Amino acid sequence: MEKYDHKAIEEKWQSHWAKNQVDKNNKDNHDKEKFYMLDMLPYPSGDGLHMGHTESYTASDIMYRYKRMQGYHVLHPQAFDSFGLPAENYAIKTGIHPSQTVTKAGDNFIRQMKSLGLGYDYDDVFYTSSPEYYRWTQWLFSRFFENDLVYRDTQTVNWCPGCNTTLANEQVEAGQCERCKSEVIQKEIPGWYFRITNFADDLIHKDGDAIDWPEHTKKNQNAWIGKSEGAKIQFAVKDHDEKIEIFTTRPDTLFGATYMVLAPEHALVSNLKSQISNIKDVEEYIQNTSKKSELERLENKEKTGVQLEGIRAINPANGEEIPVFIADYVLAGYGTGAIMAVPAHDERDRDFAEKFDLPIKQVVSPGCGTLEDTDKEMIERPGVYAIITNDQGEILIQHNANEKRFQLPGGGIDKGEDVRSALIREIKEETDYVDFEIGTNAFSLVWHVNTMPEKGHAYYGVKYIYTVNLLSNKTGADEFENDSNLTLEWVSRDKLANILEHEAIRGGCKLAIQQYLNPESRFTTEYGYLVNSAEFDGVSSEEAKVAITKHVGGELTSTYRLKDWSISRQRYWGAPIPIVYDPEGNAHLVPDEHLPWTLPTDVDFVPKGTAPLADSQELVERTEQIFGKGWRPETDTMDTFVCSSWYFLRYPDPNNTEEWCSEANRKYWQPVDLYIGGAEHTYMHLLYARFWVKAMQSIGLLDYSEPFLELRHQGYVLDEHGKKMSKSKGNVVNPDDVVGRFGADAVRLYMMFAGPLEDEIMWNENGVVGMYRFIERVWRQQDKLTEANQNELRKIVHKTIKKVSGDVEKLRFNTAISTMMECVNAMDKSDAVDIEDYQALVKLLSVFAPHVSQEILSKLGREDYVSDMAWPEYDESQTTDDQVSLAVQVNGKMRGNITLAPDADEQTAMDLAQQDEAINKWILEGEVAKVVYVPGRILNIVVQ
Repeated sequence: MEKYDHKAIEEKWQSHWAKNQVDKNNKDNHDKEKFYMLDMLPYPSGDGLHMGHTESYTASDIMYRYKRMQGYHVLHPQAFDSFGLPAENYAIKTGIHPSQTVTKAGDNFIRQMKSLGLGYDYDDVFYTSSPEYYRWTQWLFSRFFENDLVYRDTQTVNWCPGCNTTLANEQVEAGQCERCKSEVIQKEIPGWYFRITNFADDLIHKDGDAIDWPEHTKKNQNAWIGKSEGAKIQFAVKDHDEKIEIFTTRPDTLFGATYMVLAPEHALVSNLKSQISNIKDVEEYIQNTSKKSELERLENKEKTGVQLEGIRAINPANGEEIPVFIADYVLAGYGTGAIMAVPAHDERDRDFAEKFDLPIKQVVSPGCGTLEDTDKEMIERPGVYAIITNDQGEILIQHNANEKRFQLPGGGIDKGEDVRSALIREIKEETDYVDFEIGTNAFSLVWHVNTMPEKGHAYYGVKYIYTVNLLSNKTGADEFENDSNLTLEWVSRDKLANILEHEAIRGGCKLAIQQYLNPESRFTTEYGYLVNSAEFDGVSSEEAKVAITKHVGGELTSTYRLKDWSISRQRYWGAPIPIVYDPEGNAHLVPDEHLPWTLPTDVDFVPKGTAPLADSQELVERTEQIFGKGWRPETDTMDTFVCSSWYFLRYPDPNNTEEWCSEANRKYWQPVDLYIGGAEHTYMHLLYARFWVKAMQSIGLLDYSEPFLELRHQGYVLDEHGKKMSKSKGNVVNPDDVVGRFGADAVRLYMMFAGPLEDEIMWNENGVVGMYRFIERVWRQQDKLTEANQNELRKIVHKTIKKVSGDVEKLRFNTAISTMMECVNAMDKSDAVDIEDYQALVKLLSVFAPHVSQEILSKLGREDYVSDMAWPEYDESQTTDDQVSLAVQVNGKMRGNITLAPDADEQTAMDLAQQDEAINKWILEGEVAKVVYVPGRILNIVVQ
C-alpha cells in the first residue's frame, strides 16, 4: 500500500471538514444531553500560537471529540481576548490601529488552529474588542451599576509607570507589573470598582463544594481572599476626640498591646499633623513608602518605622497610654490600616518592638491540665509557684518522697489573701528561708488542675509564677512547716533540664521551669489561657475573644485580604465605560439604546499618564449631542479582564443582537462542564469569572453560582534545556514548523504523551519523531487486515478500549496513548488483524490524531465523519484473562509463580503452589501458620 503522507492527508481532510462544516454547531438544538467543553481564549498576538496553546487546545479538542462520539451535543467554542496593552503598544510603535493588528493576528491564529485539526465552529469566533461583543459588556456593567455592584472612588492604587495605567492587586507580581515588569508605585487616582468583596464569603471554597477543581487552586484562591475572623476595637487618642479603629484576629491579647502602628497613608496622620512634633521625619518616611509596592512592604524583613511624637493612644482594656508609630508593613487597604501591636504573641510585632526597645508583655500562656483530668469535686482556688535562685544561679527544687515527684515551692492562695502575701507565706512555710527578694512582675501564669486525692477533691485555677532571688541562707521563719516528706535541693540549670524529663514532675511546675529556662517559649502565637489580663486571667483564648471584645465595646466581625476590583484603565484600547457626567459632576449611565458606547478613533494612542479618550473631540461631541451642553464622557476604559470575565456566557448565543444570551440557550448550555487552562490565572481570570457569575446570580440574571463545574490545568512547556519558553529567551518553538515537517497528528500525540497534562513537559523533537513512527505502524496494519476473529488479539483490543476510555474520561492522555501503543505492538506481532478490531483501535486514536484516523476509516469504506462515529464499546468478558500468573511468596520472599484463573479461590492457589517443587520445598521447612491471598495479585505463605 502507499506510504503514509501526512501533508496530503491533513490538507485533504481539513479542506473537507471546512467545506462540509463538520464542526458547525446548531446551538438552538436541545434534543440531546449537552457537554460544554471550554478552553481559555487566547490573546491574538502577532507571534501566533505557541506550544502552550498547542498542549491545552489539543487536550480540549480530545475531550470535544470523545464526548461527541459518546453521543453528547458538545459546545466547543473559541474567541479572542483582543482588548489590552499588547495591541495598543504595538499600535504606538507602528502607528497601525489595534483593531487591524488583532484581526490580522486572529486570522493567523485561526489558520494555525485549523492546521492542528482543532474542531471549533470557526463561523462563531468573536473578538472581545468588537462593538457587537462589548455592547453586552457595557450592558452588564449597567446592570451592576443599577444594583450598586459598581462604584466610583478615589483610592491609593497600583500605578505602573511603564504602562501608564492603574493595576488591580492581582496584576502585580513581586512588586512589578505582571505584563511589562516595571516597578509598581502607589498613587491616588479616581476610578471605578466592582464590589467583589460583597461576595468574599461566597468565593471561599468550602469542603465538599460541588465543583471539581484542583485542590491547590482552591486553596490558593482562599488564601488570596484571606478571610480573617476577629473584632473591631477602638483606641482613644489622648487629649483628642479622634479614635483609632483596628481589626484584630486576637482580641484575647488586648491587654498585651504595648504600642500601635498605622499605615503611613492613614488619615489620622494628616488629621493630627499639627500635633506631631517630628512631622518632617514622618513626611519623609511617608514619601519613601510611596515608592514601594504592597508586596515589597509585606515581605520586607527589615522593620522600619517612625514614632508619631506627641501622639499617645489609650489601650481600652487597661487604660494604659501607649506610643503610636507609622510603619510600611501596615497597609492602608488591609483591615482598617491600623494595628494594635502585641509583641509577646506576634513575631512581626516582636521584631519591631525589639528594634525600637518597646515593652513585651506576655498575656497568653499554654494550658496545664484540664477540668476533665479528674472525677473529684472541683474547687476553684488560685495558687503560686516560686522559682527561687541563689548567687550561683541554682534553682531550689522540692522532692516529695511520699508522692515521688519533684515540684517548685508554692501552694494555694487563701481567701482574702493577695498574690504577693501568699507567695511570701508559701516560701516561708516550705523552705524556712526568710531573706529573699520577690521579682516585681509575674513572669508567667498557667491554667492548672491539681488533684488532691487525700482531700477528696481537686483544685483548679490560675497559678502565679514569680522569680525570687535568695539574698542569704538565713532561716527561722515562724511559718515553717517541717515536712519530713519534702527534701530541698539546689540544682544547676543543666540538672534542672534533666529533671524536666522526669515523669514525676508536676505539669504546672514543669511548664513554669520550661518557660524560665527558655523565655522565648512564653511568646507563643498559639491559643492558651490568659495571664496578666486582670479579671480575665485563666480564661481560655477562645472565651476571651468574645468576653474582652464585649468588655471594651468592640464588635466581632470578619475582614478580608481581597479588595474591590479596580477596573479603570488610563489607556485607549479597552471597552469604554458607559458613564457620562452632568454639569454638576454626577455620574449617569449611558442608556441601553445608545449601546454599544463605541470607542472613538480620533485618538493618539501614546499614553501620557492620563486617559487618551480625554483628547477625543468626537466623544465629547457625541456626549453633548445626546445629553446636552456641559455633559462630559467618562474617559477611562475597562480593564481587559472585565471582557474575559463573562465571555463563556456569550458562546451559547454569540450572534444574538437582542440579548447577551437567550434564556433557552442559557438554561441548556450553562454552566461550563469542563474548563482547561493555566494555573497562572488563579488570582485573576478564574476569580473574576466566579465573581461575575455570582454577581449576575444575585441580580437575577443567572440561576447558578459557579461558572466551571470541572477545571483542569495544563503544565508549562519547557525547552530542551528545561527552561520555560518565552520570546525574550528566544526559545519558543513555532507549531507551524513542526506541523509542516511531521504533521498535526504527530504533534498532537507528542504533546499529550510527553507527560501528565498538569505536569511541565520538556520539548524534545525526537519525541515527535517517535509519534510519527507510531502513526506509521498503525498505518501499516492495513496490509494484513482480515475478517478472521483473532481471539487473543480481540481480548487485547477490548482491554485497550476499556483502559483508553477510562483514561480519556480522567484526562490521563499519556497513559491512554501508551495503552494504544501496547495494542499496536500486539498487532505488529500478529500475522493478521481483524477489520473490526482495527477499526476500534483507529476510532480510539481518532480523538488524538483525527486526520490519519479519518483517512484510514475512509479507505475502509466508512463514509461518515470520524467525529460522528460512535465511541467503541468493550465486552467486559473480553477484558478478563482466562489465566493469570500469580507471584508466590514464602515468609515474604519471592519463591516462584503459578498460573490459575483470576478468580480462583485460596485452596486452589495453595494446591498449585504445593504442586510446584521449587515453591513447595520452602513450604515444607515448617508448618503453614498464615496465608495471605489476594486473587489475581499475590499469594504469601507464612511458615513457622
